[in-house]
Amino acid sequence: LNALSKWPDTPDCTAAVKALASRLADERGLRNALDPQGVANALNALSKWPDTPDCADAANALASRLADERGLRNALAPQGVANALNALSKWPDTPDCADAAKALASQLANNRELRNALTPQHMANTLNALSKWPDTPDCADAANALASRLIDAPRLCNALDPQGVA
Repeated sequence: LNALSKWPDTPDCTAAVKALASRLADERGLRNALDPQGVANALNALSKWPDTPDCADAANALASRLADERGLRNALAPQGVANALNALSKWPDTPDCADAAKALASQLANNRELRNALTPQHMANTLNALSKWPDTPDCADAANALASRLIDAPRLCNALDPQGVA
């Protein structure tokens, strides 16, 4: 999926992604065989086709796993957390994606080490993703914790590129 996502406008790649997404949605064993990086990579790839039902179904199935499995969330690298949140934000009104985002946001809000490990790009992507759930307390708490980090780390704030600042 991740490799195919580099060509989202190519019909053959899209068809292959739909087939793989359908398998992910339908096969619990396949979803459960993905390690934390695989889950984040798959979600990131699926997010390139947010309006494709097979991709949405697979993303929801993976999101459900993220929401339910604390160990999986805790094993995500900082980039994986940022990428997963960014991907989940493509389906903000879907309960499974919202639940996974809440769980990841809670982890961010309560884990200083995780927040401190985010690069400027991860920080910008994470804040943008969290903004898709403005009325969710966990997302607001995470956004506030990240904002505090920006205040306390001027070098991080200064390292944001124009897109990250916007």
